[in-house]
Amino acid sequence: MTATAADRDGRRWTGVAGAWLGLGAAPATLTMGAAMADRHGGAVPVVAIVLGAALMAALLYGQGLLGLRPPHGEGGTLAEVAPGYLPPVARTVVGVLLALAMIGWNGFNVGLGGASLGTVTSLPGPVGAVLLAAGVLAASYASGRLGNRISVVTTLAALALVALCVARLSPPAPPVTADVHGILPDVAVLVGYVAVFALRAPDFSRGLAGRRDLLVCVALLVVPASLAAVAGAGVWLRTGSPDVVATLAGAGGVAAFGNLFVTAAVFAPSLTTTYSGALAIQSVWPGLSRAAALLAVAVPGTLLAVLRFDLYLLPWLSVLAAALPPLVVPMVAEAWRRRRGGTPRLISVWSWVPAAVLATALALAGVPAAPVIGLTAAVLVTVFRAVRR
Repeated sequence: MTATAADRDGRRWTGVAGAWLGLGAAPATLTMGAAMADRHGGAVPVVAIVLGAALMAALLYGQGLLGLRPPHGEGGTLAEVAPGYLPPVARTVVGVLLALAMIGWNGFNVGLGGASLGTVTSLPGPVGAVLLAAGVLAASYASGRLGNRISVVTTLAALALVALCVARLSPPAPPVTADVHGILPDVAVLVGYVAVFALRAPDFSRGLAGRRDLLVCVALLVVPASLAAVAGAGVWLRTGSPDVVATLAGAGGVAAFGNLFVTAAVFAPSLTTTYSGALAIQSVWPGLSRAAALLAVAVPGTLLAVLRFDLYLLPWLSVLAAALPPLVVPMVAEAWRRRRGGTPRLISVWSWVPAAVLATALALAGVPAAPVIGLTAAVLVTVFRAVRR
């Protein structure tokens, strides 16, 4: 296909696969599964994995439709389509929240990879984090095509890491159980894992030719993430530690290979955070150059990495799962209405802000069902407003 034809017909999923697969197979999924098993003190309920995967797919697909080429979508990134959906104040609030979330994810990924790099090189962990952050920042200035290739190559390291953990750290008992006790926190963790990416899904589906390409991208994220979470639960059953880096450091012959895989595997999700975080910052501060926006993500992200922000995964995911998904509901509903010929309307802040605030407050109070309550409230308000109109 010529370049002109590609521009006319839209991109295929292969052109954006790196970002989706990179997040789906990231080492954070192993950490997430191990932390879930640590919370249960054993195997993770398979029902939680299935429900969480279904919600992840629904959020990613519904919001990702906005990025598809017309008539399937708007054909733009979140920053490009947001003015047609959100009033100015709401866009600013969302931009700030997404920028903060991406800085946090950058700190998580670089902290995890930096600790592994320090283990391999015998350097202090903070030095490893700074070196890795510098490499990610340098790669962030590369072209989109080169960035996608880097993501695909480094994601192979992530898949190798999962395979290594399954082969060499196999659990003494099944890592999943049919028990349904305490599944809501697990569902919240899984939803929280994709909360930021789901809201910014148009950034990574922009220009895709059709829904089939988006479905493939969603599967490239959800399926590996679910399976890797199960593998992480197996690692915990074998070692009793939710810290993947510490586990690999004490894993004998696999320590060097395992930590090299972690270092390489965090590259793709770290690139995603700098790319998307820079877009979020520029949406709030339009006059800021891309170079400065990338630095605005990388510098505080590196500070969090040095402080090992990756050790606080579950609380972080619980807050993200509560705060961001309620906005996806009215955006998806409005896009669906427009595709059926409805007159475009701006989304009222009352459609999602109260639900997001309520869910976040409940999450901070330790209520396991907080993300589900937030999503349910957003759905009810959206349906009520549609019926009323």
